Amino acid sequence: MKFLIYGAGVIGSIFAGRLGEAGFDVTVLARGKRYDELKEKGVLLRDAYSGKRESRPVRVIDRLEDDDRYDYVLVALQKTQVDAVLPVLCRNKSPNIVFVVNNCLGYDGWAAAVGAKRLMLGFPSAGGERRDGVVTYFIGRGLIRFFQTTTFAEYRGEKSERLKTLASAFNKAGIPSVTAADMDAWQKTHVAIVTAVGNALYKHGSDNYGLAKSREDLMLTAGGIKEGFRVLKRLGIAVTPGKLRYFKLPDRLLAFLFRFIMNTKMAETAMAKHTIAAREEMRVLQADFDKLIERSGVRTPCIDQLKRYL
Repeated sequence: MKFLIYGAGVIGSIFAGRLGEAGFDVTVLARGKRYDELKEKGVLLRDAYSGKRESRPVRVIDRLEDDDRYDYVLVALQKTQVDAVLPVLCRNKSPNIVFVVNNCLGYDGWAAAVGAKRLMLGFPSAGGERRDGVVTYFIGRGLIRFFQTTTFAEYRGEKSERLKTLASAFNKAGIPSVTAADMDAWQKTHVAIVTAVGNALYKHGSDNYGLAKSREDLMLTAGGIKEGFRVLKRLGIAVTPGKLRYFKLPDRLLAFLFRFIMNTKMAETAMAKHTIAAREEMRVLQADFDKLIERSGVRTPCIDQLKRYL
């Protein structure tokens, strides 16, 4: 099975390294300094927990030709970068284009660009930091899956063989993955959570351990997430996946849970450092969710307070 990883940031590097290690044919599209790093040394990963280092040579390209063909093209970019690559993806003949991109405003534009039949969607439970060519990474396993699991879906929500094949490949690569019937609801729920958490982290200078010490700000974060969920409910959108129903707990209990999470290496690697690297994307995500808030007419005092720190 042939994969093209379109984008060689943290997520793209994790995908390339793990899929390559599992025996799949992996090509990475990168540019500039990152292209040179991958060409010379391959994908260099370091497990955030164990410190174990992994090195995986990969095929690297700096442009996607119209007649290049891969079984799956995994678009691992920030939302702010997607529009620029849509014409390239449109011209390419690969049958399955998987956007692994934060997006809470729907996918019709992507479907129009690459074709609804080719469009697939996903989002990772992974993160990390790239420094000097090495990606220190975290993958959502074990108890963390209670919060988020790598998820893939069809644009129209159907179950398909290609969807099962994709999830199976990621599971084989050591990235626990599931499928979803409504990725739009999943991502709207995700953005409701990450904007509140991200803005709280910005108040503390992207220091997750500092946030963990502030019960007041953890309570504010819980309140912001619940307001976001009320926005979705008013719009007729179900909180997805259903396992997140524990967010109905009282704010004081959620604050206790968040304090535990924020005191972990996972929060440092996958949350706090991400807010540093992706501040512009976080601004875009907040602006997108603001459109949903406005459409819903729900009052959001906690979200309004958290946005000041963005």
